[in-house]
Amino acid sequence: MARIEPTRFVFQPVQLVRPCEIVAYRITEAIRAGDVGVGERLPSEQKLSEQLGVSRPTLREAIKLLVHAGIVQVVPGSAGGLFVISDAVPLGLSGLPLPESPIEDIDSAMEARRLFEPHVARMAALHATPADFERMRSAVALSEHTSALPRKGRVSNDVAQRMTVASTRFNIAVARATQNSIIVQMMEVMMRRMELVRVLAVRALPDITLSTQTLKNSLLAIESGDAASIDRATAERIEILEAAWQRVSGKAPQHRKLSAEPAAAVVPKEQHAVSRRPRKFSSAE
Repeated sequence: MARIEPTRFVFQPVQLVRPCEIVAYRITEAIRAGDVGVGERLPSEQKLSEQLGVSRPTLREAIKLLVHAGIVQVVPGSAGGLFVISDAVPLGLSGLPLPESPIEDIDSAMEARRLFEPHVARMAALHATPADFERMRSAVALSEHTSALPRKGRVSNDVAQRMTVASTRFNIAVARATQNSIIVQMMEVMMRRMELVRVLAVRALPDITLSTQTLKNSLLAIESGDAASIDRATAERIEILEAAWQRVSGKAPQHRKLSAEPAAAVVPKEQHAVSRRPRKFSSAE
């Protein structure tokens, strides 16, 4: 039998994750999205383990991770419990393991945003509930409050993270407004991919109120339901981020065409005759 050479395909390393890390991620996911706010108390250990479907030892290990990261605090006593003390989630706790994404792939992530987000925002305008719009407004209010904080000199890392939290919450709220769980998951992955870039880019903005203004414009556009306005507002948000990232990296983002020009359809003569006949539908249709 002839010798068959092994495939040239190179497998990427598998990033293993402990169960407690997945549990910690689930909790931080709710905090990042604004479902659980700073100062709120989480359910009891028993209820939390039931809701997450994990053992109490696994939950306790996850809580240790969150306490060490400064996200939650355990308060003893009858009036105590597990309290959220910060919504600035470190990158190490901000998501399930993803394939390594080198800094050179940032262009790809931004290109994906230009392709993905306008359609999500349009769909959100059609299907958003009053609760969805309230979540969007809450994210804008957080951005507005953060950008108005007094500061000296350059934007601090803490303020940049808070602005990024507001932007992330807005994007997730828009994705949820589509009423499509897969779109929400895709948006969450996109936001995790962009986390570090967005923090650095916000710090490079000449005026961070620009970030808040673009959120307001996006909210108004989605509320209006006008597709052209939604596309303009979404593009504005992405362009400001790209410009800020260019100042940080010194590299201009790639702007490839996102769609091909529609080709003129050539229909055979015999199909023209068929197309003019009225179609008969069966009872099964």
